[in-house]
Formats: sequence, C-alpha cells, structure tokens
Amino acid sequence: MPETIQGYIEAVEEQIRWRRARSVVSLELRRHMEDQRDDFAAEGLEDAERLAVEEMGDPVSVGTELDRLHRPRPQWGLLGLAIALACVGAFLRVWLTRGDGADAVSPVMAALALTLGTAALLGAYFWDFTALVRHPRAVYAGALAAGVLSWLLPHVNNAAYYTRYIILLYPVVYALWLYSCRGSSWRHFVLALAGGIPLALICMLAPFSFGLFILLVCGLILLLCAVRMGWFGPGRWKFAGTALALAVGVPVLFFGMGYGASFIMRLRFAFHPELDPYGSGYWGWMTRMTLRDVPFIRRDEHASFGIASRGRAYGSWFGEKGYVEFSMDQDFVPLKLLAGWGWLAYLLLMAAIAALLVWLLIRCLRQKQQLGRLTALAVVMSLGLETLFSAALNLGFVMFSSHLPLIVGNLHTVLDLALIGLVLSVFRGGSILRDEPSADNGRSFFPWRIKILIVSTKEK
Repeated sequence: MPETIQGYIEAVEEQIRWRRARSVVSLELRRHMEDQRDDFAAEGLEDAERLAVEEMGDPVSVGTELDRLHRPRPQWGLLGLAIALACVGAFLRVWLTRGDGADAVSPVMAALALTLGTAALLGAYFWDFTALVRHPRAVYAGALAAGVLSWLLPHVNNAAYYTRYIILLYPVVYALWLYSCRGSSWRHFVLALAGGIPLALICMLAPFSFGLFILLVCGLILLLCAVRMGWFGPGRWKFAGTALALAVGVPVLFFGMGYGASFIMRLRFAFHPELDPYGSGYWGWMTRMTLRDVPFIRRDEHASFGIASRGRAYGSWFGEKGYVEFSMDQDFVPLKLLAGWGWLAYLLLMAAIAALLVWLLIRCLRQKQQLGRLTALAVVMSLGLETLFSAALNLGFVMFSSHLPLIVGNLHTVLDLALIGLVLSVFRGGSILRDEPSADNGRSFFPWRIKILIVSTKEK
C-alpha cells in the first residue's frame, strides 16, 4: 500500500488503460484525497496524508473500477453510416456526370477525395477533443487568419474559392469563442457577441452569402444556448431579454446592410421563378420542368423527357429543336439522380442523410459536457442547413447554391467527413470531458468541485 498521495495515484493510473482518461482521473482523485488529507489535518491527526491514502483502500481495486467507468465509447454505427454515404456520393458524382466533358468528375479525384475524407474522419475521431477546450481563442485567431490568407489566393468567378470552405468551419469556431468568453458580467456577453463580427466580415469579403446565412443562424442559436446554460450568468430574464434583443436587433441590422431585401427577393424568386427569367429564376424554372412526370421508380434513360448523361434537358416544350443546353454544376447531382433514377432513389438517399443528422442530433443533446454539446450542435446545424437548401435547390426552389453533405463535391466531402469526425470524437470521449473554469475564476485552474465516484475497498 503506498503511503503518499502521489504514489497512490500512480498505482491507480497503472490500472487505467485509456491514456486520455488517466490525466482526468488522476486530477479528480488527487483533489479528493487532498481534501481528505486537509480534513484529517484540521482534526489534529498525525500522518494525515497516510490516513487519507488508507481511507481510499486498495489502489488496484479502485483503479480497476475507474477503468471500467472511464472507457472510450465507440461510434461504429455512425462511422459506418458516414463512410457508406461518402462512398455512395463518390459513385454518384462519377456516374451521373460521366460524359459531361470538362464538368465530369474524375474517378481518380473522387477516389482520392474519399480516401482523404475517410482519413480525416478517422483522424478527427481518434483525436483528443480536449485540445480545443484548452486553446479556444487560439483556434479562433487561426480561423480568422486562415480566412484572410485564403482570400489572397486566386479567385473563381470573382469569389474567393477556398475561403468558402474555411467559412463552413466558422459555426464551430464561434462555439469555441463563446466558450472562451464565459463570465457573469455584461462585458463577457458583449465580447461573445462581438466575436461574430470578424467572422461575418470575412463571409462578406469572400463574398459568400450562404456562408453568412449559416453563420448568422447557427451563431444566434449557439448564443442563446450559451445564455440558457448560464455561461454569462444565471437568470431566466437574461435569457428572455437576450432572445428578444436578438430577435429585434439582428433583422434590423440585416436589413440595414441590404441583406434582408436580397433575402426576400431570393425568397420571391424561389416560389415565383418567372419573376427572374434570366437569373436564379431560370434555374428554378428549368428544374421544375425537368421534374415534370418523373416516375417513382427508374425508367428508361432514353425517355423523351429527363436529364441525359451529357447534362442536357430534353422535352418538346423547348421549341423546334426539342432541346436546349442545360449546363449544371455538381450541386445538381441529386437532381440528376432524381430525373434519371426516379423519386425512390432520391428519397432513399435523402432519408439516409436525414437519419445520419437526426442520429447525430440525438447523441449531441445527450452530451453532458457543455462545449462538446455546443460544438456538436454547431456541426449538425450547419450540415442540416446545407441539406435543407440543397434539397430546395434540386426541387426548383433556388435560394442559395448549396451542396448536399457527403454527396456533392470532392473537397466538400473531405470537409464534411472531418466535421463529422470531430463530433464523433466528442461522443467517444464523453465520459472524460470536463468543462474548464470561466473567465471569472481565472485565478484558480480548478476552482469548482467535481463529484466523482470513488469506490473504496477498505473494510469497515
């Protein structure tokens, strides 16, 4: 039996097989034993440290029990579903764009994206999520720097191409920023709110209106969740007041900057594409014409109406020639699937993606560690919005150009898998994740008490 706290902790750590759990368990165990030692010393007992060690009992038995409690939680089902959808997406990108000339997706590039995406998924899954917990503001600063530097790279169609991919990470970055600004004073709340401004400016600089929309929607929900969890001080009225202020202030700011009017115009054109025959309305109208009389189950690809392999839309309603060129980018791969293989194939694909998102959301809401729950929620909301607007786009309601997660885009697939891997890392390490102290308690690294299960084997 060890006679010192350090020796006892080392003996317990030898029984814990998960390395990431050892530091958490040893910290909590040390605090518990030091409190017990101080209590014995306050009672005037000699050898208080030895008595605290003896009070704990056999270190091997305690370590074995703690090893049983603190184990990684495998996420094989979610991993398998994510990889399966990515494989389906790679196949569809190649198969449905074959013969499109320069727009065709290379099988080699699709396979490379799938390989890199799977590596990113597994890498993030086995990665230690607590690194983000320890350095949230460094991640925020790095994300801002990456957004600015990527804007200096070559642009495509007068837009920063790679900046758009970085912007899709900003909801997670903002969740980390909120976590770093916790505190009971209004200064902390104002700082948390102001942290979204540089992220929004980069979205406008890109420009990437859909990225800005995702950031605003996710950011507001994350901020309300943070207030509800008491990150900026307790109080139901503070939450209600914040919700009301945001509900009024954000639309005013949105419309004042001109984005509100643009959003309403997009909404009108989505439901009435004839109002914009030369812009987004054209694509909405073409899509709806393509979907006319699409069967529930696949039919002959040489039918008189549909989208052929070369990306042309056929139909007698196009005039004397019988067809016009219908050039589509990869965002319309789900439309090609629907028109070529019928509603059943499309609905099965969307159901699988929806099942993945709902599964992730349910697991997210069960997380006890607050930053882990908020980070997972940021990812699920981002992917959910992309899925929603991609479905609208491919059904003829053109609001934004959005990709379908894990299905559309090689680089998009790599990014989606990396984000899902980050969420699964949170789920995997849920038993050892701990919230760091807020800014108000910066003097002490662990100022709060953590209740843990200590199994003492000492005989009464």
